[in-house]
Amino acid sequence: MPIEFSAQTRSENIKTLKTQLLDVLVIGGGIVGAGVIRDLALNGGIKAGLIEQGDFASGTSSATSQLIHGGFRYLKHDREIVKMSRKEREILQRIAPNLVKPLPLAILFYKGDPYPLTAIQIAAHYYNYLSKTDKAEKSKAIRDPQKIQHLLGPIATDTLKGCVVIWDSTTDDARLTLATLKDAHQHSAVITNYVRFLDFVKQPDTTDDGNRIYKITAEDVISGERFEISARKVVSATGPWSDHVWRKDPSYDGTPRLIMKNAQGIHIVLPRCGKEDASGAYGLVISTHSEMQEGGKSRGIFILPGPYNTSIVGTTETTPEEDLSSVRASTDEVAYLLSETQRIFPEQKLNKEAIIATYAGTRPLIAETKMQRGFEKDDFVSRDHLITESPSGVMYLYGGKLTTHRQMAEESVDLLASSLNAPRHCKTDTRPLPNAIGKVSDVDQNHKLPSDLDTERLIKRYGEGYRAILDFISQDVMLAEPITPDFPFTKAELLYACWGEMAMTLDDILWRRTRIGWSPGQGLDIVLPIAQFLGEKNNWNQARIMTEVEKYQEHIRWLNFNL
Repeated sequence: MPIEFSAQTRSENIKTLKTQLLDVLVIGGGIVGAGVIRDLALNGGIKAGLIEQGDFASGTSSATSQLIHGGFRYLKHDREIVKMSRKEREILQRIAPNLVKPLPLAILFYKGDPYPLTAIQIAAHYYNYLSKTDKAEKSKAIRDPQKIQHLLGPIATDTLKGCVVIWDSTTDDARLTLATLKDAHQHSAVITNYVRFLDFVKQPDTTDDGNRIYKITAEDVISGERFEISARKVVSATGPWSDHVWRKDPSYDGTPRLIMKNAQGIHIVLPRCGKEDASGAYGLVISTHSEMQEGGKSRGIFILPGPYNTSIVGTTETTPEEDLSSVRASTDEVAYLLSETQRIFPEQKLNKEAIIATYAGTRPLIAETKMQRGFEKDDFVSRDHLITESPSGVMYLYGGKLTTHRQMAEESVDLLASSLNAPRHCKTDTRPLPNAIGKVSDVDQNHKLPSDLDTERLIKRYGEGYRAILDFISQDVMLAEPITPDFPFTKAELLYACWGEMAMTLDDILWRRTRIGWSPGQGLDIVLPIAQFLGEKNNWNQARIMTEVEKYQEHIRWLNFNL
């Protein structure tokens, strides 16, 4: 049966964090922190907790290109990270088939592009060789522009020389993070969002047996209350915020561990470019021409199928000009991505008015990696990860990417278990995530349900959580109604986001749990009735309802400020 993961759960977990000594405290509720806490929980014998300063995956982990990929373009520089990524893609497709789905990518080659089509084809064969997935996932080269256009839709063909098709996977990064955290919760991990790390209290205490105990101060962002958390080990899995924790470390030496140059990536969401039918949709990889016109170096960007019949275009590589919590698309970045997309799809009218949404994130690029591996020549920075321990004993997880988060977590927990003298049993590469279940034969035997309810969709999206949604509907059939005719979500699913997914705000639900913020209109036309419905069910007063609406509207205005 589904296990509650709600505001009440959060409250109880905060009490536990205040009063019980943890073996491991993980700071950071993005995909890497989620991977670590899941591995710790599944390992057994280690009492672990996690805090996240915002909503789960509210930073970089919900601002990716939504790809689980091997990093085809890294083949030139770092084949080991490609091999690892291809292996991890296979694992994620196996343990989370409802979230990680195969996606064909067509690498387009136009006259003037930097890499010859034959070289791309050879690299694609090697890329395919590294994967043991379905035999249907074979790379292929197509040189007939008309065949390519038939496959991909109305792309430009004037100077098109061909394309090479490779296979990666697509996911909803926020939901993958959430599913990973929920699996840890179901195995007794103490997890809470909206709790901010503030500082280390002092040098670690030493117990009678010589072991150290760390104390940190934290703040409940919702209530404003400050409290202490004690743990035998502390792990910073805070991505681009890692240096914020490092600066508080008792052994901080004044040297930053991350670089911010070319660390910001932005995406724009457009109406579907290419074929409108989402089934069988291809992602595109193109070499940009804007830089070459000014004597610069071309780079690759993606044009990918997104939710609600949209396309996701990105990413850029620029230096953040604002605080990490305030990154957003600049006017120049938006114009750059629009221009390149318009070049590929000349028949579509792509201007600022066409943009549905924008989002941005900051990659945690490791400063040492660039120097150690000698990549200064072409300014390549590895997406590999680094696990270090400061002189005071705090563990820091640097670098990495969405695709390799599980492997990064496994290596981290290997070290933690050894340090704690705990038995080690990694299960994360074989145990399915909670969403990964098939059809359930007794779905209609235990519930009185409307005949037109799409239970198959609920099972695919929520896994075991579908049972809680059906319970809501069996108690009140009106909850089977869609929130609006434009979306498949029922009212029961909004309740489940609060009861079973620890959504604390309207923004959590619209931007990450449902991605309605990525749809045409971004949910602004339905935000008030949704807030009123949630307010009625969650005992929000009118002031709280209006505050939630205004915060969401402000979030969207802020993101779109440069449009």
